[in-house]
Amino acid sequence: MRKDVKVLIVEDEQPLRELLQMELSRSGYKVQVAAQGEEGLAMYKEQIFNIVLLDVRMPGADGVEILQQMRAESNIPEIIMFTGHGTIETAVECIKHGAYDYLTKPVKLDELEIVIDKAYEKNRLRLENINLKLEVNKFEDHHIVGKSQGIQKVLETVKRWGPTDEHVIIHGESGTGKELIARAVHDASRRAQKPFVTVNCGRLNINTAESELFGHMQGAFTGATKGRAGLFELAHTGTLFMDEVSETPLDVQVKLLRVLETSTFRRMGGNHDISVDVRMVFASNKNLQECVNRGEFREDLFHRINLLPINLPPLRERPDDILPLAWYFIKTACERGNENWEISEEAMAALCAYSWPGNIRELRNTIRRACILASEPVISSDLLPFSPPKVLPPLPSSGGAKEVQPLPLWVIERAHIEKVLELVEGNKSKAAKILEIDRKTLYTKLERYGLGG
Repeated sequence: MRKDVKVLIVEDEQPLRELLQMELSRSGYKVQVAAQGEEGLAMYKEQIFNIVLLDVRMPGADGVEILQQMRAESNIPEIIMFTGHGTIETAVECIKHGAYDYLTKPVKLDELEIVIDKAYEKNRLRLENINLKLEVNKFEDHHIVGKSQGIQKVLETVKRWGPTDEHVIIHGESGTGKELIARAVHDASRRAQKPFVTVNCGRLNINTAESELFGHMQGAFTGATKGRAGLFELAHTGTLFMDEVSETPLDVQVKLLRVLETSTFRRMGGNHDISVDVRMVFASNKNLQECVNRGEFREDLFHRINLLPINLPPLRERPDDILPLAWYFIKTACERGNENWEISEEAMAALCAYSWPGNIRELRNTIRRACILASEPVISSDLLPFSPPKVLPPLPSSGGAKEVQPLPLWVIERAHIEKVLELVEGNKSKAAKILEIDRKTLYTKLERYGLGG
């Protein structure tokens, strides 16, 4: 565990500073040192640490002042204060400003290592909780179900490219499971036990995208009452998955390219570059080369991320996977899980014959809906929204023609949204304007109807 713990020691006494650096390095920690508070603060701003050992009394700015400035910069690393002139008042002040612990010199090495290990555990849990909050709306399960040649080829590619540290881009239509493949790449890498952070670039507002990705300093813009870590910092040592990368604003694409080239970024309002170790996995449901030709995506960024592509086939090209996926969703989606569910022959034929424009997401939502509507544990064809409409007996009319039962409103709305998305080539901002609804409402409908990106 200690090989992953990055420690910054800020101590003005050279003998103690060198002793701590030597002994903690020997114990397996990654250690860097600074002789003054200002020097330590500059390193804190430019790099990502887990633990800081900060002396209270130093020439220039004292430790309490440096502690406050570090906490204004980022509240993720744990800061341990230590001094040879300890008082209760100073200890209380340090804890009040966010210090993890307060130690009095001389400090025994084994006791110090225990405190550092406990502080790192808190730091690890803090990052883990932040990442879990970011994944609240993600898939409940990360199993990849499928036996078709298409999905098996994808999985073979994942196994081959996962262990590398090169960036990967996944091409596939909306709903094909690009996030599951991205997580499979992460799980196949040496970073499998590290953070997996996701961001949907299509949901990034042009005014907040930079803050979301790179974080911001206190006072960087109106409403920035305190500093905030960005997704790159949260994904440090792990993987950052950027879905719908084609939707990234052009000015943010420039900064994204810089991160890929230099492994550094700068927070909004910040004056220092921060080094980061992140493996990137991108996904797009658009043809990025065509986006480049239209001027919607930077050509240099496209060539930088298009090194290891994975082409994820749509569900209509994987007919062998439809029924296994349907059974999987019945098992995971139906509330009456203890019952022996069945799929009628007519329903199986309808499932296999349907083109699935919304791909796996549409299949999952269709099965969920059928399970809810079913009066008994059987998925019948009349529970599927794409079953042929039933013909009613002739209604009284002058021509004596037969009337076809009208379709439900949601079926018509879904089809209309799908046509509009095809018309604007998946641009959700344009689609929302044509439909005269706000973007948030559109995303809600896309998720409900299995059309979301």
